[in-house]
Amino acid sequence: MPVFDTYEWDFGTISEADGPVSHAFHLLNNSNHNVAISRAIPGCSCINADFLSTPVEPGKMTDVVVTYSPSGAVGDTYRTIEIVDTEGRSLGTLSTKADVVPADRSIQERYFYTLTDMLYANKTAMPFGYVYQGKMAQKQVYIANASDKAMDLDVQTTATPELRAVAPYRLEAGRESAVTITYTIPDDKTLFRTFNDTIWLIVNGQRARTPITISAIAMAKPSESTEKPDMQTYPSVGRLESGWLSGTLSGTIELTNNGKADLVIYKVESPASVTVSIADGTVVKAGRKIAVKAEAKTDGKYSVRLFTNDPQRPYKELIFSNNNN
Repeated sequence: MPVFDTYEWDFGTISEADGPVSHAFHLLNNSNHNVAISRAIPGCSCINADFLSTPVEPGKMTDVVVTYSPSGAVGDTYRTIEIVDTEGRSLGTLSTKADVVPADRSIQERYFYTLTDMLYANKTAMPFGYVYQGKMAQKQVYIANASDKAMDLDVQTTATPELRAVAPYRLEAGRESAVTITYTIPDDKTLFRTFNDTIWLIVNGQRARTPITISAIAMAKPSESTEKPDMQTYPSVGRLESGWLSGTLSGTIELTNNGKADLVIYKVESPASVTVSIADGTVVKAGRKIAVKAEAKTDGKYSVRLFTNDPQRPYKELIFSNNNN
C-alpha cells in the first residue's frame, strides 16, 4: 500500500499574524497498481490539503501539501486531515502541531466564545490527541474578563480520575489568563480508551452557561521495531443494511495488514448497543485480512474504535452508517 514519508508535522512556534503555514507530505506508491487521491477529509475548517488527482504509478511519488490556518488559535494546536483514494480507501491521516502566538487585538476580536456574561474563551473544545500510558499531557484554554469588575472563579469537571483542571481563583477586570488542563494516564499496559470530558467554570458562584469539552485517547507508545504492521481499511464507511427477516442493521469493513509484523488489536471500543465481530486481543497476521462486522438494532451512524500496535495508525475509528446518512 502507498505510504507517506511521515504522518505528523510540527510547525513549531508560529504567529497568528503571519497567516497560514504549509508542509508537503510525500506519498510513495509502493503497491503494484496505480493509485489516485480523490479527496481529503479535514478535522476542522482550519486545515486543508492540495494534491494532484492524476494516478500515481507504482514506485512513483506525489506530494500532498497540507496548509494550516492559525486564525483564532492560541497556544498548542493539533489538527488532522485524512487522505482518501478513488476507491474509498484511507491512505492515512496526516496531523500537524503548532504553538500559536496570538495577534495583538482586543479581547472581543481574539476570544470568539462566550462562557458567560463578559467572560470569553479562545476555544470551547480541546482535543489532546494521543496520551501514552504512564505519561502526562497538558494544554491551556485562554480566558478573558471583558467586564469592569473582577470575577471569582472555580472549576468543575466530569468525574474522571485521570483529568485535572485548574483556573485562576480571581480574574481582574480587563485581564486575561488560562485554564490549565492535564491528563495523567496511569502506567497500565491494559488501559486503552477514549476520554470525552467536560469542564465548567464557576463564575461568582454560578456555573457558566457554556462548558469546555475536552478529549484524549489513552494509548500504548508505538514500538520502534523495524518490522511493523500496516493497517488498511476498506471501505471508508461501512454501509448498514437490514438482514433478511431481521430487526438488526449490520455493516462490514475489511481490515488488511500489509505490514511485516502481526497487527494486534489491543482494544475494541463501541457503543453499548452495538455488537462487533472482533474482540480485544485479535491478531491479524502479516499479509492477512479480516472482516469487521458491526450489528445493532438501530439505524443512524456510529463508530467502532480500534486501539492497535500499528505505529502509524495506533487508533482507528471505523464508521458505520445506514443508507440515509
